[in-house]
Amino acid sequence: MTSPQAVELSPLGASALIGHELQQARRGLYDADIDLALDALVAALGLALQLGPAATEWVLAGTVDAARYLAGQQDANAMSALGPALAGLTSQVRDAAVLPPTAVMEAWAEVASALGALISQVGLALTIAPDHGSTMIENAHTRARLLDNATGSIFDLAAWIDQVIVDLNKENVE
Repeated sequence: MTSPQAVELSPLGASALIGHELQQARRGLYDADIDLALDALVAALGLALQLGPAATEWVLAGTVDAARYLAGQQDANAMSALGPALAGLTSQVRDAAVLPPTAVMEAWAEVASALGALISQVGLALTIAPDHGSTMIENAHTRARLLDNATGSIFDLAAWIDQVIVDLNKENVE
């Protein structure tokens, strides 16, 4: 993860930069350049948390898409890196006092941290033997349902975990 840098941007410029970072993240994922993908997602989230709810939702949706892709690729290491990166970045934004001081943005920061924990948990579950990992993935499913309840299911996390469970079960049968 790169260290934070101050930038002065108009709202339009900030939106363009977030879009660029999300595009870089997708490119990194598809080119198997996980460092690029993680750095880009973290940069986008850092800016989004400073801008407001719409930008934060946009970046978190892209992050969930990245996590879905990584889970589909069974890339537990990348998922285990992505989760802490989200939580760490959220802490950095809070510590730097650049998170807008509103209840809405505090809630979005909590969602970002909780998503980080969920992604980490799924990544860890992918590394554990199926007979032991099932409890962890069920716990992740419970966390996903709670996050869906808190966010109005905008990220459809429980359905994602359901798919991870199906994929794990298929893998165990084969």
